[in-house]
Amino acid sequence: MKSLFSVLALVVALGFCSAMRAAEPSTAAGSNPSDTIRSFYRWYVTELIANRNPMENRRELRRFATERLLKEIDRMKKGADGLGGDYFLDAQDFDNLWAKNISVLDVKITGMKATAEVLLAGQGEMRRRLKVSLVKDGTVWKIDKVQGRE
Repeated sequence: MKSLFSVLALVVALGFCSAMRAAEPSTAAGSNPSDTIRSFYRWYVTELIANRNPMENRRELRRFATERLLKEIDRMKKGADGLGGDYFLDAQDFDNLWAKNISVLDVKITGMKATAEVLLAGQGEMRRRLKVSLVKDGTVWKIDKVQGRE
């Protein structure tokens, strides 16, 4: 009976660890600009859906965004006008469907820099068009600027 309980406890623990790993972004998230963008926005919007503030998770943010951009966002927050919305979404609200409806279009790579058009599609009019600029940091691509598009 004691060994059966030990085996069950081990199975539950392994299942929990696997579930936790599945919720984490892929380690190959930054291998190209499109993967970086998709992995970032999937993680970012999923955090918002779970009622967590992704901006407080600096460790994860550093996997996807340049240190220069994170410092710029911090300066903008402290500025007279503040941010006025979410920097990465260029919006004050979000749609849960954005985590699964991420289109990356028109990727242009020039040396160590890249740009892409990003569409986050939600229900009805809940759509965001963004221009995302990235830079290559070692072997990974990181987001360096996000601009809203009309």
